[in-house]
Amino acid sequence: MTYLTPQNTVSTLDASGGSFSTMRRAIDHLFDEFGGFSSATATHRESLRTSMSETENSVEIEAELPGVDEKDVEVTLNDDVLTIKGEKKMERDEQQKDYWHQERTFGRFARSINLSFDPDPKTVKALFARGVLKITLPKSAGVKQQTVKIPVRAAA
Repeated sequence: MTYLTPQNTVSTLDASGGSFSTMRRAIDHLFDEFGGFSSATATHRESLRTSMSETENSVEIEAELPGVDEKDVEVTLNDDVLTIKGEKKMERDEQQKDYWHQERTFGRFARSINLSFDPDPKTVKALFARGVLKITLPKSAGVKQQTVKIPVRAAA
């Protein structure tokens, strides 16, 4: 079985500019000084939700991207690392509001996933429909042959 390991998400959020945004920037600056972690990174990782599955012939990754336009999504493959990048843009009229509470996130995001094989970039398919990005990474014949089923026996 192939195992996929999500790496740390690198993300940036463009906030609305209100007092909450000022507080978030101050907290992020403090966290950056003590190890590079920010509240924006934690918040946006949770909002880029993925499902990863495997069949005999391929690995499939689905990412929820509600409110993101297809033209604002980029998928890249560098050897065995698949990266999903994009931007969720705030509507113009929403930028003028002074929010007192906001759970919706806007801004740029990126997520990289280490694969256990190097897929052929020419065979990878990425389809975007109804806010869900579906990426299919076909396995080569060599990768299929490497998978060996190990028998499991009861302990004596």
